[in-house]
Amino acid sequence: MNFRVYVTLEVPILDKKYELLIPIDRRIHDIIDLLRDNIPELKENYYKDKYPNIFNKSNGELYDMNDIIKNSNIKTGTRLLLI
Repeated sequence: MNFRVYVTLEVPILDKKYELLIPIDRRIHDIIDLLRDNIPELKENYYKDKYPNIFNKSNGELYDMNDIIKNSNIKTGTRLLLI
């Protein structure tokens, strides 16, 4: 089955928000790579040479890049920050 969670991702450096459906069986670094490939501003801007981190906006938790989405506390409605 292909389950997904619906999250809001805020990217402060771009001053933009994205609403995403993320597959729960992927690692967090896979999601970041997909975002970097599909959002042109992320390729050409600050994140070109640096690998961004994902934080939970509500509690400030930094997610490990190797965590699988379904094993983290990322659920539908979670607000994330890409810094």
